[in-house]
Amino acid sequence: MKQEIKEQLINRLKRIEGQVKAVQRMIEDDKVEAKQTLMQLTAVISSLETTKIALVEEYTKEKIMASLESHSELLK
Repeated sequence: MKQEIKEQLINRLKRIEGQVKAVQRMIEDDKVEAKQTLMQLTAVISSLETTKIALVEEYTKEKIMASLESHSELLK
């Protein structure tokens, strides 16, 4: 995986980690309504889904490129 893509994914995961810690504090403090906590959890899930999609896209691109390179070598 390209270093740039790796860094982007790691940065996304660090942001998600911060979101999860915020939700944990919301629950621990017991000062926030459940509705707000659920909204934050929904945001975390959405962020994870977006990160998963980005990872799958990158993996797919890499595999397609490797396959094309392999086939192009066979045609020479």
